Amino acid sequence: MNFYNAHTHRIPDNHIGIYQSDAEYTASWFSVGVHPWQAAVKPLSEIIPAMYHQNCRALGEVGLDRLKGPSIEIQHAMLIAQLSLANELQKPVIFHLVRAWDEFYSLLKSQQHTPWIIHGFNSPKQVTRLIQTKVFFSLGPASLQNPHMQSILSKIPLNRILFETDDTAVDINEVYQDYSLATSTPLAEVHAQIEQNFLAIFGA
Repeated sequence: MNFYNAHTHRIPDNHIGIYQSDAEYTASWFSVGVHPWQAAVKPLSEIIPAMYHQNCRALGEVGLDRLKGPSIEIQHAMLIAQLSLANELQKPVIFHLVRAWDEFYSLLKSQQHTPWIIHGFNSPKQVTRLIQTKVFFSLGPASLQNPHMQSILSKIPLNRILFETDDTAVDINEVYQDYSLATSTPLAEVHAQIEQNFLAIFGA
């Protein structure tokens, strides 16, 4: 039985995952992108060669952050350039979003042509609106420990969910178990659907 990790900063060794790369190529599947915190200092040209690599399975993490990084205008310009590249190469996109939901919903209407994943999703107030879109919810340790998330996890369709460990030392199997317990969903059912979701987005 395989475990699937949609976003990790540790190269996977006992499961299948998308490693957050710094534009270097790895034997594992990886994602690469200009993080919004780096939007003013890291040029788009730095990630383009890696985006063409066969093991690059996603653009990410990219996005918008109103609490940290350069101005939202600089972040937005970099994000638009990256989304254009992702659309050209037909790569899914892993998003980092902090207090920038209005901008995100606007971008969804005009820019989404591949699967979009909200990494570390932990914003219960957005669930109702996001369910009406086509985005995927990537849940990690923080998501499953948030009491406000616990009460609405079952409202998110399982076919729209991915799991991740981000930069923590938590094993991905713990995320599966915590979700199963929180939603009273049989672990076998969770495994089967997460595998289907992951492979549909990132490839077999």
